[in-house]
Formats: sequence, structure tokens, C-alpha cells
Amino acid sequence: MYFASQEFYNFIESQRGEDPLKLRLSKSSENFDREFAIIQIECRKKCKQKLAFFTSESRFLFPDSVSARQASHQAIARFHSALLDSERTILDMTAGLGIDAMTFATIPHREVTAIELDKKKAEILCHNAEVLNLKNLKVINGDSIEFLNSNQKNYDLIFIDPSRIDSNHNRVYNLKDCGPDVIKFQDLILSHARRVFIKASPMLDISQTIKDFHNLRSLRAVGVKGECKEVLIELASPTELTFSSEEIILEAIDLDGDGNIISCFSCASNIPIHKIEYASSDDLKPGNFLLEPSAMMMKISPWSRICEDFKAKKIGRSSHLFISEEKPEGFQGRVSRLVNVISKKDRKNLFGLPASIVSRNHPLSADEIRKSYKLKEGDNNFIYATRLNDKPILVLSETITHR
Repeated sequence: MYFASQEFYNFIESQRGEDPLKLRLSKSSENFDREFAIIQIECRKKCKQKLAFFTSESRFLFPDSVSARQASHQAIARFHSALLDSERTILDMTAGLGIDAMTFATIPHREVTAIELDKKKAEILCHNAEVLNLKNLKVINGDSIEFLNSNQKNYDLIFIDPSRIDSNHNRVYNLKDCGPDVIKFQDLILSHARRVFIKASPMLDISQTIKDFHNLRSLRAVGVKGECKEVLIELASPTELTFSSEEIILEAIDLDGDGNIISCFSCASNIPIHKIEYASSDDLKPGNFLLEPSAMMMKISPWSRICEDFKAKKIGRSSHLFISEEKPEGFQGRVSRLVNVISKKDRKNLFGLPASIVSRNHPLSADEIRKSYKLKEGDNNFIYATRLNDKPILVLSETITHR
């Protein structure tokens, strides 16, 4: 168990508003680890919103800056916890700072075991569990794969967030490059659990992931206030699967800062792509609605469902923008009303216009377009640079909603 003196905590409290760099440059002698105390101040600043619940406890500690950066957003952890029904026994195979494990343990009837390979991180997690009075959280310092190989215990849920830092300290995103290799060990992990949650990078290739796993139940692209934070992979033991592997559920979920669902879009992975309708120039009429899917929707690529559910047509094959005559109620993303497709002779009218720019499958980047027309920053007007029938176009629209 990690121990810190009251003097250590007093220093953090008294200096919490100071610049960590200035604190490091100032000379002082204390009877505690000054650098570790400065790390606490630094991490609390960075995680003020992300981990507000945990940092509200003055004795909560961060083992290092990397753990703070890699930790789950508390909203995401609450969402993970809310996905559980009757699950009582939970194993977190790669605890790290332990935000997910501790959030699981806030439900008193659950028995949560967290495994952490790094000794210091394990000690800090024990300390944080104690200060948060999480008596149902057990921490083990060790290798989680070795633990499963030597243990016959089964769990209702196994949660794993594989490390995305390789042996050369480079960031990696493919699961086969992360540690432990959950693709290689999926059968071992599933042999110990009814359900498995794998937290993966938002850069994960969804199509490849579907090929990499058997017993795949769902893939969720999860974001907070429109920013995609993760892809959550759910595996289930054969007895838990109620549908064929060809009918994997895909979800795009947007959360608020407290972990409540703002919007959720669901579809099956086997929707035929021939249902996608493509727009013509006649569809780009003033007054029609232009739909820009959220980052989470972009991740699961539900193009045919968008066409079907919102009576929309796709603008080009690679732009991932849509047009609809009807206002799309409940659409997850930005909705704007089309003003006009900008002709070459109208482009002189763009000079100095305050507008945001989105470039999708267009020869020019957003920055190049802004410089060319000397556009100012703006939130209400949007210029979409894309292609229609393989021809570059600029579309001016006015924002209505962004969710």
C-alpha cells in the first residue's frame, strides 16, 4: 500500500494553481518526494474535466503522467459499467490507473479484481481504492495472461484495455501490436468469462476487427460530446450468443460528460450496400438538408441505414456526406440547410465570409480553401468541399444542429 504524508498532500493543495514547470525550476527541500507531488498537480490540471469525480478526492493519486493521459474518461467508464446487467464478478486484466475497475466497483454487490503488471501502479490503485472506500475491489500485481493460465476461476465479465505502447515506446493501434495480444489470446480469455469487453483505439479498423474475432457480439464506437474516444469490442461465450456471427450489432454512441447517452444509432453489420442511394445535381437544392455524420457514425459506416432511416442520398462514394429533403430528426452529427452549390462566378462572393470548412474527397484541403478565399472563422456558415459525380464542388450551408 502506498503511503504519503500529510505534508505531501498539503503541498499539492497549496500549489495546485501553480505552473508545474515553475515548481520544478524552483529550489526547495521537503521531507517528501517533491517531483511526485508536482506530477499530482500536473495530472490534476490535465484531468480536471476528464476525471472530475476521482480528483475531487484530495488523496487520489496518479502513478505517473502517462497513466493520466491513457486513462479512460470517467464518462466512458460509467458507460461501460452501465452496460452490465446481472454481472457480479468482474476481472480487469490491464488496470493501469484503474478508472474502469474503480467505476465497476462503485456498485457494492460486484466483486471486482484488477490485475496490473507494474508494481507502483498496482500499489497506487490499492491506495485509491482505499481512499474511495471501494472494499469490493481486489488488486493483483502480476501478468494477466499468466493469471488466467494458472487460474480456473470464471467471471461474469472480463474487461481489457490492451496497452498501446510497444516495447520501443511507440504508439500502436492494431490490436495484434498491443499488449497483451487479445486476438491471439481470445480463446483463453473467453474460456474464463461469459462476456468480454475489449477497449480499443478509435483508429481501429472495424472490417478487420470483424475478421479477427469469433464469438463477436457487438462493436460500439463511443464518444464524449461528439469526439470519438474508443471502439468497444464485445465478445460472448457461445452460450451467450443469440444470433449468427453475420449479424454483429454496430453502434455509434455519443455521451455527455457524466456518461449519459445523448444519442445512439444501431445497425447490423450485414446490411447490403446496394441500398445506398447516390445524389445527383438535382438533389442539391437550396433548402434541402445536408447531413454530416458524427465521428462515431463515421467509424461504423452505416451508409445504407442513413439513406433508409433519414430518406437521404449519399453525395459521392467517398465523401460520406448526405442530402435529404426532410429534416432528419434524431440524426447523430451536424445538420445544415443547403444555401447553394457555389458556381465559379459566385466564388468571388466568398471572399471574407466567416465560415467553417469541411473538405471531404476534394482536391483542396480546408486550409487551402480558407487561404484562397481569405475566409474568416465562423460557426454558422459551413462550406463543404467535396465531389459530385467525381467533379469537385463547393457547397454553402447554414448549421441547424450539431449533436
